[in-house]
Amino acid sequence: MQYLLRAALLSLVLVLAAPVTAADMAAGQEAYQREDYTAALSEWQPLAERGNAEAQTNLGVLHYHGQGVARDRVEAAKWYLKAANQGHAQAQTNLGVMYYHGQGVAQDFAEAANWYRKAGEQGVTFAQTRLGYMYAEGRGVAGDDAAAATWYRRAADQGHAQAQTDLGDLYLQGRGVAEDHGEALAWYRRAADQGYAEALFQLGYMYQEGLGVSQDHGQSLKWYRKAADQGRAGAQAMLGVIYANGLGVTADYVQAHMWWSLAASQGHDGALKNRDTVAGVMTSAELDEAKKLARDWGPETATIRVASASAAEDFAAGLEAYKSGDYAAALDKFQPLAGDGHAEAQFNLGLMYVNGQGVTQDHSKAVKWYREAAQQELAGAQYNLGLMYGLGHGVEQDFILAHVWWTLAARKGHAGAVKNRGIVEGGMSDAQLAQAQKLVREWKTK
Repeated sequence: MQYLLRAALLSLVLVLAAPVTAADMAAGQEAYQREDYTAALSEWQPLAERGNAEAQTNLGVLHYHGQGVARDRVEAAKWYLKAANQGHAQAQTNLGVMYYHGQGVAQDFAEAANWYRKAGEQGVTFAQTRLGYMYAEGRGVAGDDAAAATWYRRAADQGHAQAQTDLGDLYLQGRGVAEDHGEALAWYRRAADQGYAEALFQLGYMYQEGLGVSQDHGQSLKWYRKAADQGRAGAQAMLGVIYANGLGVTADYVQAHMWWSLAASQGHDGALKNRDTVAGVMTSAELDEAKKLARDWGPETATIRVASASAAEDFAAGLEAYKSGDYAAALDKFQPLAGDGHAEAQFNLGLMYVNGQGVTQDHSKAVKWYREAAQQELAGAQYNLGLMYGLGHGVEQDFILAHVWWTLAARKGHAGAVKNRGIVEGGMSDAQLAQAQKLVREWKTK
């Protein structure tokens, strides 16, 4: 049930240790908060060398992110190890992350599991969830669904939304626990109450299939829509199925085409095939309406739409061609304008590369054009660039940069950027948030 996706979302949890009461530690913490990393280093380095585990952990953070020192993952791992060997739970967690991803140390899943276990025994929910995942996948440990359930439960009982969802998955499948759809539903609800998108999706599935509840297509539609509004391609694809088949709603190929288009724009192959199939039984007017709805769709989270026409005649002509589905003609108009620095043309060219409209789908080129427009302060481009970083489409997944671009878009009143920034913050450490905020302050337009 999408364990790999969740694993990716959990890779960025290297956090700053809480300071002890010593004056030097407090001074270092104050310096760190005001982003004077050199001063923080000068306070923490002597304490770390004298064996203070808090200072050693914080020194590891500085080296990991290159704050006040040259970025050095090997040095970060060294300091984390010193603190971890003293039983420092956050250092143990951070060291587990580094072994899992091979950062500063040779990748070693067994060693990652070892450190996650030590931190998990001290109640660190992230470490407990990671260890549950490793048992479920047999990574670094012998596969053991019962052990996975045990570790997920420990984190779930502390309110960890991902662990609650993963535990729900085990109950749904009868892995490591007796199959119990009612129990699965209960855990999904607890995670959904926190707005966790995967749990929202799973609730839609439970109502769709009548698992643990009476089948209710209206409720299924409700929960899928909530997940879709967070940009979940799978939920968008399921909404297409619901509208195409008239499950709890009047069959509507226009709506089905729209939802499948949105999912296809994120690389969902099934949605792409379904969209092209249903297009074959739609009228030209219906297709035009579906495409318009997809372009204009603006939920609270994943908005990708065509910018409004500028005064430039060429851009207006390109926009009209795009709306009519003549992507070759649109490309002919947008490409030279984008090269000349026209922000809205750059934005729309990025959109065409995302969707493979008139060009071969290429997320890296989409990122390039979104970035060009974002540098000119086009809010939609800033939002979409954040989405590309958040999803890891065309760039390496980077929640810090996603947060940066969504913050810049949020300043212009982009509601989706505000919502997504809040969501991604839940998986970021204090250090990562501080870094994102620093990048925003330093950001300059061309």
